[in-house]
Amino acid sequence: MGARPVRPARFLHTQQLFAAIVPAAVVVLSITGFVWAQKSVTVIVDGDTRQLTTQATDVAGALRDARVAFEAHDLVTPSASSELSDGETIVVRHAIPVTLKVSGESIRIAVVGHTVADALVAAGVDLSDSPAVTPEITAPLSCGMEIVAPRTVVRVIEKTVPLAFRTVKQSDPGLARGKRETVAKGRPGRAVRVYRMLVTDGLEGSRVLVSERVLARPIDRVIAVGSASRSSATKRASATRVARASGAKVAGQRMTVTATGYAPGSDGVDWCTATGGRAGFGVVAVDPDVIPLGTHLYIPGYGYGIASDTGGAIKGSRIDLCFENRAEAMIWGRRSVSVVVLK
Repeated sequence: MGARPVRPARFLHTQQLFAAIVPAAVVVLSITGFVWAQKSVTVIVDGDTRQLTTQATDVAGALRDARVAFEAHDLVTPSASSELSDGETIVVRHAIPVTLKVSGESIRIAVVGHTVADALVAAGVDLSDSPAVTPEITAPLSCGMEIVAPRTVVRVIEKTVPLAFRTVKQSDPGLARGKRETVAKGRPGRAVRVYRMLVTDGLEGSRVLVSERVLARPIDRVIAVGSASRSSATKRASATRVARASGAKVAGQRMTVTATGYAPGSDGVDWCTATGGRAGFGVVAVDPDVIPLGTHLYIPGYGYGIASDTGGAIKGSRIDLCFENRAEAMIWGRRSVSVVVLK
């Protein structure tokens, strides 16, 4: 008679099944965990792109798996210590070692860039002040390249300079046609000009004007050009001689006034002025509060005159110029002029 089993046969089957399932589960979990740990990343090295599958946890590990070497002066984005994510894009730009010579002094630098201009910027050289660079600033960088740049210094120069005056010609019916007289002597002005000059290896370049400050404005030279006929000039000569006989010089204070022409004796009646004289060419009606009576004047386009009359409508910066006839007065009309108060 056979022996009876210690446990039921069904229990033995369950135990055997469990023993088979556990190893299988371990294998499955190992495979699944391996798959979950894998990351797909894109690595761009100096413009070259490659795809990488890695289990690395940080950027540095992914670059080791991709066999990409880098140094501290190279540019790695994201940083090498950054945590790696699935789908990450890693960019590596290797620095290019070059030698920069400035005025004979050599500087070795590692440049993350493409052209000579990038190297100059990395070295702190102002491109606008270094026009003569060898090779030219657009040349591509290469390992071990030698770049020669002159040393430049910006020099600021301040200089006081004269300002030329203009010569202004004005028609004067008080002078015979073709005759000229200097009414006001010109005087040059002065200004301070600031220049910027580039000095390259001790050699001065051209000056560039940066600013100008006027210290004294120039005064125009005024020349009266006669436009009157000979007969008219003879009539007006007396008034001109009176102004000159006073010993007054042409130079004097200038003031802008509104001047109107009038002919008080055109109706055949002699008109007397406020000072008791006869109204005629050279008589100027003024506001005594602005221009005192007896003041000698020079009026561009008219000539010399004397403030010797007044008028009810002559107030403020207004004057009336006396002419011998109505036609001349109408030709003058009304205009704004800069008169010279003779002293």
